[in-house]
Amino acid sequence: MFSFIKAIQNLLANLKKRKGLWFSILSAMSIAGIFLTLFLITNVTKTASAHVYEDVSHTYKKNLDTRVLDKQKEYKNIVLALKSNSNFTTNLNNIQIVDDTIKKYNDNLNTNGFDGIAIKYYPLNTQVNIFRNSINAVINRKSSLFGMEVMLDGPNMVYLEPLFIEQNLVGVIEVKQNLISFKQDYEKTQGGVFLFLLQERSMNALSTDVKNGNYRAVVDDLFVEEKKFDGMFFGNMIKEGSEGLKLMRDQGYKVNEVFFKTYKEVIDINGSFIGYLVVGEKVEGSNGFVNIVDKLTKEVTLIALGLVMSILIFMF
Repeated sequence: MFSFIKAIQNLLANLKKRKGLWFSILSAMSIAGIFLTLFLITNVTKTASAHVYEDVSHTYKKNLDTRVLDKQKEYKNIVLALKSNSNFTTNLNNIQIVDDTIKKYNDNLNTNGFDGIAIKYYPLNTQVNIFRNSINAVINRKSSLFGMEVMLDGPNMVYLEPLFIEQNLVGVIEVKQNLISFKQDYEKTQGGVFLFLLQERSMNALSTDVKNGNYRAVVDDLFVEEKKFDGMFFGNMIKEGSEGLKLMRDQGYKVNEVFFKTYKEVIDINGSFIGYLVVGEKVEGSNGFVNIVDKLTKEVTLIALGLVMSILIFMF
């Protein structure tokens, strides 16, 4: 062991005598150290950035889920108010009174700023048209349903509740809100950008007037009602194409020089996949979290590089 240490000391002594070679070795080791340090710092900061993006993505999804649950409670309260109206419940066989009562409720909702929300009653004893699958499911299960449903006028948030009189099922009360109204509520309360991409096969439920000329392809088999959503937002997804969509699905989010995006799959009220809700925000602006993360990453890298250079200068 002693002889090994002695050999190392002799090697260093010989190298120091040959100053050119000694300087070259130190320089090579220093440069290698700089590149290794930069590599490690870059990977650490990238990992940290990814964790931040994941956390923000989870926050967006949690806020979206919370907003949807709040809407469900809101719709339940509307149904409760209607069921508490004796003029409605005691005159269910009188179509005119039922229609007038519901019209007053709908007018009141619009007057008080609940645009896009509407109530409808489906009686069993005077059924004329064939009910939708969702309404038939409520009748068969005798329990409420809530979720998104693609209807003739477009995608809607829908709450369906059975109405019982003396334990007998007499009808179904529906509260629905068109998705554009929900989008406006979300962007007003949560901020950011909101987008719904509808799967092509689900467009069969739309009326011809709604479908024709209003929807355009975005990526794969997903379409958007282009006049109702942010053109820059879905235009960015068109630009990224299938690879961008796949990356967003794989890692749960997607960030580029323009937008940060995250998404949730939409399973409709009948249990079928119908598309994606995509939410996010613009990158530009000094207060955007993406810019803050990028700025912190660069600052950490520069500070670390400065420390490495300082150590190297001190060594020489």
